[in-house]
Amino acid sequence: MRRFGLSFLAMVLVVSTAHLAAAKGKKAPATPKGPAPVAKAAEINEFKAEFKWGMTPQAVMEKLNAKIDANYKDRAIKAGVDPRKQDQIRGEIKNEKDRVARSVVKFDGRKGGWDVSIIDEEFVQNNGESMLTYKEPKSTRYFFFSGDSLYKMFVAFDKDVVAGKSFPEFGEMMQAKYGKAQAVYRDVSLRGAKSKVLDAFQWRSAEGDGLRLVDRSKFYDVYCLVIYDHSVEERQAEVRKSNAEKAPKGSFVDSVIEKSSDRDENDNVVDRITGKEVLKPGERRGGNENIKVPSPTKGSGEMKTEDRAY
Repeated sequence: MRRFGLSFLAMVLVVSTAHLAAAKGKKAPATPKGPAPVAKAAEINEFKAEFKWGMTPQAVMEKLNAKIDANYKDRAIKAGVDPRKQDQIRGEIKNEKDRVARSVVKFDGRKGGWDVSIIDEEFVQNNGESMLTYKEPKSTRYFFFSGDSLYKMFVAFDKDVVAGKSFPEFGEMMQAKYGKAQAVYRDVSLRGAKSKVLDAFQWRSAEGDGLRLVDRSKFYDVYCLVIYDHSVEERQAEVRKSNAEKAPKGSFVDSVIEKSSDRDENDNVVDRITGKEVLKPGERRGGNENIKVPSPTKGSGEMKTEDRAY
């Protein structure tokens, strides 16, 4: 048994060494240079719809309320003069409008569910930002404001839109719609061997908009399309960078992140074979496990977390 254990360990070391050598020998994709390609103007305008940069939260809510009314128009006509059906429709309309109004949140420094959510990289606390959300037929749209002026819309597609496509495959689909994109890669480290992985696709518009497709499938199994006023987003990015530089280093959280980024996906092969897998700090494996996803509750900006199986 001891001889088998030593032989097995030697085999694992050989496989890991070969894996690292392959990673080191593989040429990493080049960092994109120059501006992103210009997206098709008609598609950009369709995506932005009636929303304009600089709109206040109240102006956006008025547009959304009008959209909600339009969505129920056909049902109201079919209901005719039936008072019970008309009351039911009016109640549903009111509930939807109230849900939008309750979704307004100000990022004034009070930590909450949004700080660990699908949009946690899209805002900065204590920077005059706020947000409201609206559920569309096949997606959820998040409206971001800087100083009460709309500057970004973040659209998270529902799972049935993704339909099991990989991120590169979904990127190809979006490029068929918006035009050729610029691929953006991020650096990852695997046991000291550095490589790059596809992080986003991005475009721009002739009017100064930025557009990017981002991968949020690691925890949420969805991809998201973000359109923004490029000049405002650049200022926000500088604030994020400044905040990151001021953050204390060497904390427990930093160490967990650092260790998880260097994690070899095969380093627990013995655990898996014996059936006694031990998850490392901050690690979450796939399957039908519950993920905490924030959702609006009654009261402005108040959040609750609910378990959703993915």
